[in-house]
Amino acid sequence: MSVEQLEHAVLQLSEAERRRFAQWFYEHERQIVNLQADTEEIQPEVKTELLRRLQEIDEHPERLEPWEGTTDRIRAQLHEMRRQKDLVR
Repeated sequence: MSVEQLEHAVLQLSEAERRRFAQWFYEHERQIVNLQADTEEIQPEVKTELLRRLQEIDEHPERLEPWEGTTDRIRAQLHEMRRQKDLVR
C-alpha cells in the first residue's frame, strides 16, 4: 500500500476514528519507524499526561477553547479579579 493510499484511507475515517488512529500511531511510532533507543524519549509521566489530555479532548470536545482571543480573555479575567478585589477594600 502506498503512502497516498494510506492517506486516502485515513481521511475516509470519522474524526473520532482519526483521533484513535493518531493515538495508536503515536503509541507505536517506535515500532513503525524503527527508532533507535538512543533518541530522545518523552518521560513516562509526560506521556501519561498527554494521553490523558487527548482522551479528555475526545470525551469532551465542548470544553475546548480556540487560541484566538486567549490573551483578551485572560486580560478580561484579570481585570475582573482586580475589580472584585477593589470592591472588597
